Formats: sequence, structure tokens, C-alpha cells
Amino acid sequence: MKLLGTITMPGVPKSAQTARAFVRGLAPHIEDEAMADIVLCVDELVANACEHTASGTDDGEVTVIVSTGQDVLRVTVLDQGGTQGRPRVRHDPCSEDGRGLLLVDALSKSWGTHPALNGTAVWAEFHAIRPLR
Repeated sequence: MKLLGTITMPGVPKSAQTARAFVRGLAPHIEDEAMADIVLCVDELVANACEHTASGTDDGEVTVIVSTGQDVLRVTVLDQGGTQGRPRVRHDPCSEDGRGLLLVDALSKSWGTHPALNGTAVWAEFHAIRPLR
């Protein structure tokens, strides 16, 4: 994988907007419809980090790392840890949270989590579809 860029932002909800713009700016070669799916997932992952982890505290931060490889774009969101355990998809339609990861699961090629520094890394890979010319 080749690193395209990294950004660290305050752990506040409006950072999701900054993260979306950051990813769009790093990958202008990706077709618009594919990018719409990617930034929707970025929004969800950053919002989750801000809402469910220590990243959402007064001095918390969230980091977004974007890399690319053979027709794949990978977005990794690093949070500062929390007490709720690993992020997971919740299939209960009445659940108050966890449904956003259903979107990530449906729209990404693959996704997962692993421990990172003092928190969790949540990554998602997407087909890097190039526009037709």
C-alpha cells in the first residue's frame, strides 16, 4: 500500500466533514459514485470515533489515514480508545447504535478493526473505480 495522506483532527462531530473533504482531495482519480460511497463510510467511521471513544472528549483527537494499492483505496480511522469494546455491526433495527457499520459493511470491499497505539484502528477498503474517459 502507498500512503496518500494522514490528518489528525479534534474529536468533534464537524471533523467528519473535514475528513470527507480530505479523502476527496487525496483521491480525485476515483469515480464520483464510488467516492460518494467512500465518503459516506468515512463520515460514519469518524462520527463513531467521536461519539463512542475517548476521541470525543474535550482534548480528544481522531486520525484518518488514506492509502492505496492495486485498485483499492483504504481508509483507516484511529481513535483514542474507549470502554465499549471493538466496533461491530448490530443487525437489530431497534438498536440505538451500530447500524452505521451496516453501511460500511455493505459499501466497502472489506473492513475490520485492530488495536492501535492506545485505541482502535477501524479500516475499510474500497474498489478504486476510475472514471470512464
